[in-house]
This record gives sequence, C-alpha cells and structure tokens, in this order.
Amino acid sequence: MISLLSPASPELDDPDFALLAHFAKHLGRASKAARFTVKSGEKRSKKKGHGMEMLELRPYQMSDDLRHIDWRVTARTGHTHTRLYAQENDHQRLLFLDLSPAAYFSTRFAFISTRFIQLAGLIAWRSEQQGDKLLYNLRFGNQTVEHLNKSSVWNMLNQLKNASKVQNREYLAPKNLGWHGSKIATKARNKDIIILTDKQQWSAEEQISLQQLAKHNQIHWIQIFDHHTFELPPGQYQFADADGMKSVKITKKSSEQAKKDFFEQNNTMRQRLARIGIRHQLFDISEPPEGIARRLLDQGALR
Repeated sequence: MISLLSPASPELDDPDFALLAHFAKHLGRASKAARFTVKSGEKRSKKKGHGMEMLELRPYQMSDDLRHIDWRVTARTGHTHTRLYAQENDHQRLLFLDLSPAAYFSTRFAFISTRFIQLAGLIAWRSEQQGDKLLYNLRFGNQTVEHLNKSSVWNMLNQLKNASKVQNREYLAPKNLGWHGSKIATKARNKDIIILTDKQQWSAEEQISLQQLAKHNQIHWIQIFDHHTFELPPGQYQFADADGMKSVKITKKSSEQAKKDFFEQNNTMRQRLARIGIRHQLFDISEPPEGIARRLLDQGALR
C-alpha cells in the first residue's frame, strides 16, 4: 500500500481526500479497549434488560428518559438521579482541529498542517464508513468552522481543503483554542474527543474549560512536530508568516536553544494535560498519517 507520507502538494484536493477513504477503510480492526477510563466516583455495571453498559450516575435532567431514573439512589439522597448508558452515546466523537500559522511549514515529507489535515480526513472517512456521528470544530487562518450536526463527509472535507491552503499562514492565530466557547463542547458527555493541534500554550481560563471537558469525556490529544527543524544547517533563511517575508539567521547555538525551548514548553504542556487526565501524544512529521490513525484505533478513539 502506498504511504501518505509525502503528498505532491501541501494543498490537498479532491483526489487526495478520495485516497484517504481507501486508507481509512484498510486501517484494520479496532481493539477491544475500554471506551472510557474509570475515574473517581464513576460507577460501572452491566444492567440486565437494557442491553447497555451503564457509564454514569448523575442528577436528573429534563431531557432524560424517565425509565432510567435510579429510584434507590433517589430515595437515599432525596434528589432524583438517572443512569446514563453507553448505547445512548456510542459511536459519537468530537474533532477539534486547531492550526497556528507556524503549522504551515516543514523541512521534509509534508507541512505539519498537511499531516494534521490528512489525519482529520482519515478520521472523517472512518467515521463515515462505520456509520458514526462526527461533530467538529476547525480553526485555521482567520476562520472557525463548527458543525453541530452530522452532515455529508464531503462538507467537512471541503472545509479541510480550505484549511490546507498555504495562504492561511498569513493570518494571526485566533486568541482562544477550539474547545473554549465551543457549542459542541458545552454539552459533551461520555464521548471520544480528538484534539489535533500544534499549539502548546493556552490561558488559565481555557484550562478550566478543558478540565470540564476532560471530566466527562475521553480526550485524545495529538501533536505533530518536525525534529529536523532543529537540525537546519547554519545560514540565512527566508520565512513567510503573518507579518510577511522575513530573513532569519540560524546558527548552531540558536538551533540548540530553539530545541531546548520547544521541549521545555512541551513538557510543561504535557504536565498540564496529565493533571486533568488527558494523555498527550507527540508524533514526528516522519510518521505517516495512517500510522497515527491506527494508534487512535488501538486506543478506542476510532472503531
């Protein structure tokens, strides 16, 4: 099977996304890994008669099915509680793609942005092929696209096509990250959430939003970088960003410092995520997108 490692252009088009459908179909079988890790206070059991796994016991909400009220707990606590079952939320996932201008760069194989978009395309196709519901929030350039209901896979792929345009690096990145203030994140419960981003910093307020999201969902955080960036031969280089073309002098010392800064910042980010139960995964640009997708499959983020 031909690898998706090095597409002909960083700007993906219909044939590129059609090829992703083939790879998505042949990712293999999903493992039998548990959909959700057991968190403190979470109750798990097999409920006879429903044919569903109980995921959570929580205070009753107006939209809950009256048949799922737990009368014993209600009588004991004096407050109405309801059982939430896996089947009610099975096969639904959220995808957040958040690209900074710096993602539209790489030294070899593909732009970091292109690798993220390939992976997002594989997730879209796999969800479509399995009949799963996929809601998404895409942030790139000066655009934010959020879809609150299941739609044609090509609607999402057309947005990913726009996200792959190199001109997106000419815009300043939005201040907030995708999950903060997102409508699809507000009521997310017991879902697999996949976050694809090259960003490593966010505000304390955004951390609180992320903590709330992680409290009720399984979050898979994927980051992609290019280690060859820190191995460029010393010299004068021309780079384009939101401020236009600029000349940058690279020395051995500046490369070593940039590498040190990146991994220190990355370690801080990893610790922030770990404190709220999010597993951070860092991949090099040399990892093909189908390989990363298989990792998500093994972890239960895809099926």
